[in-house]
Amino acid sequence: MGKVLTAMSVFPEEGQDLRQLIERLKTLKGFNTAKIEDYVFGVKIIKASFVCEDGDNMDFEQMAKDTPGVSEVNVDEVGLI
Repeated sequence: MGKVLTAMSVFPEEGQDLRQLIERLKTLKGFNTAKIEDYVFGVKIIKASFVCEDGDNMDFEQMAKDTPGVSEVNVDEVGLI
């Protein structure tokens, strides 16, 4: 069995400091990377990724949604690495 990478777009609540939000995401089990990117009309989002062992059934989408300061999460890609 291999490892599974989940890449997602994390949309912050209005007025949320993105650097602080990244620090909160870093505390989640399986956190891999995060960076701030431009989205549309001057809005910035966080592109984050998480890694777990194949078969661990980690719900990274729900974990990110439950993080304070997160408005919405879209999973962009899930695959074996």
